[in-house]
Amino acid sequence: MVGDDEKPSRSRERTLVSCCSNKRTRRDIPSSSEQSRLSLNDLQPLLIEILHRLPSTQSAFLCKCVCKNWYSLISSPYFSGRFITHHLNHHHKQNPSALFISYWSKPSWNVLFTFSDEPMFKFRGFELSYLPERNGYVRVSAIVNDLMLCCVAKIEIGMLQYYICNPFTMQWIALPLLEADYMNDYKVGFVCEPYYFEDSQGESFINSKYRFRVVHFTRVESTQIVMKTYCSETQKWYRSVLEGSEFWWITDVVAHNGKLLWCNREHIFAYDPFNPELFTSINCSYMQTRLLPAIGKCFGVRQGFLCLMELVGVGIDRTFHIWKLKDYNNGEWSLEDHVSLNAMIPESSLVQEIVDGSENKLKPLGFHPSDGNIVYLHFQTYVISFNTRTKELKMAGKIPGVRDSFCHGKVFHVELPLWPTPIAKPIEILPCY
Repeated sequence: MVGDDEKPSRSRERTLVSCCSNKRTRRDIPSSSEQSRLSLNDLQPLLIEILHRLPSTQSAFLCKCVCKNWYSLISSPYFSGRFITHHLNHHHKQNPSALFISYWSKPSWNVLFTFSDEPMFKFRGFELSYLPERNGYVRVSAIVNDLMLCCVAKIEIGMLQYYICNPFTMQWIALPLLEADYMNDYKVGFVCEPYYFEDSQGESFINSKYRFRVVHFTRVESTQIVMKTYCSETQKWYRSVLEGSEFWWITDVVAHNGKLLWCNREHIFAYDPFNPELFTSINCSYMQTRLLPAIGKCFGVRQGFLCLMELVGVGIDRTFHIWKLKDYNNGEWSLEDHVSLNAMIPESSLVQEIVDGSENKLKPLGFHPSDGNIVYLHFQTYVISFNTRTKELKMAGKIPGVRDSFCHGKVFHVELPLWPTPIAKPIEILPCY
């Protein structure tokens, strides 16, 4: 009995000694596995304090390779929230961005031509080789920030297979197959809520339950469009019909402020897929561009505003216009730039020859993702930058893999947020601490 009563007392004495005394017996020292387990648990808050101060997402993702514990820690919404909050509060650099051209180069679609000096945009994730399609006919249909909407036309069965992927993380999901009534006469739009945001008090939140919509527009008549909308919450396609206007289009669908927009000569149409009853038409006929022969048009976002870029006129009278939608609600437009091609200053004789010999085929291509003064034009396989402030024309590059003419191509603005948008099942909105 005496021996039984003494055991707890000795145990308590040993515990007090091990916690409060520097003198430890061999028996008091925990095993190496216990030390490792204790140190990882004890250091996790400290690890978060250190790692969320890393200078970039790329360095944080590299640290995932250290061990399973670091991988789990850095992959958690809590860590991404801390990382985002720290960089929002202490770093005010503009998010890295680039202009991508997706174009046809037999036998496949490619996303190879990039306007950016940032190394992350050379990442192999943009090759899309991780998608389950092996025949090379993967086409980029739309991009929102760092998420790509890709499509494979399965012509033999009359179906379209859409994928949403993040080239920075190489995560992807496949949407249900969509029956395509008209394989060639359609447009596609993609809108997505942000993965993180700030409220009016400046508090940051992780929006793990972000929603997205994919809308497949098919014009069946001049005044009727059939829309098939994919809803991320239900993971299903829904069919609806939009009618009442002349819906023919001359531009691709552009995503801006949660809406999908496209234009013809007289109107810009805005459709909100999160609120399908909200459909508006913005009059732009007073621009008077409809009275002039338009060589080419480019519709997109420039410095946060919707803009329409075009070349009008013929021969030496060709004029370069950029219109900006100043007031969305009232449909108020302003002419931001109006420059004759003769007033442009080529940087070299090659650029001069291209402009002189383009025979009205020099066309608008896209807006620079970060510099509001730079726009891009193209002629055949040449891409030329134009500075609207200095009036300089420069050779930006030559599209590789194309012999004669750049056709069937699309231009996309890619932006890398503070933290890559995960592609996973929605959970909840969590505050960033």
